[in-house]
Amino acid sequence: MGASRDCEAVVHALLGQPLNSLTTIAFVLAGAVVVLRSDHTWVGIAAIATGIGSFLFHGPMPVYAEWIHDFTLAWLILIVASQGRSWERWARLPGLAIVAAVLAIPGTADPVAVALTATAIVLLVMRDRSWSTLGPLSLLVAVAIIGRLGATGGPLCSPNSVWQPHALWHIGSATALAWWALATRGEKL
Repeated sequence: MGASRDCEAVVHALLGQPLNSLTTIAFVLAGAVVVLRSDHTWVGIAAIATGIGSFLFHGPMPVYAEWIHDFTLAWLILIVASQGRSWERWARLPGLAIVAAVLAIPGTADPVAVALTATAIVLLVMRDRSWSTLGPLSLLVAVAIIGRLGATGGPLCSPNSVWQPHALWHIGSATALAWWALATRGEKL
């Protein structure tokens, strides 16, 4: 099913889903800001990887792009979940390799993403219930709801519209990530 479940009509061009592919740049920009301005370097690196993987998936759409899209996003969630934990180092490159291998198994992407997301949210809220965490999580929940309602077949889906809920999810999620990373450990001077 691939990118077609993200509502925007797929066109036969360099950018298969123009709006969805262009808004993936939000993850690259957020990742760069996080790397340069916070102590969450690996969060920024994983966000950049997620932006690149998502661009490949929504843009040129090579046959392997869905796998790259899925494992980079799952890795980003794992990296966020691991922040400040004793296993943080294992989530980095070993985590990337493990997530990539697991998501090479057909049918694992959605269950793994859901499990990692739920785990990350619980771990983040257990550690910090301040607005620095709850604000970005609130934004993430809001854009996730809009994104789901805008999925193919959903009430907000209009495949040929210039307003794409999945594109909004890209921008909102990247913003929430940068907000959290900058607010939870402060900015580098």
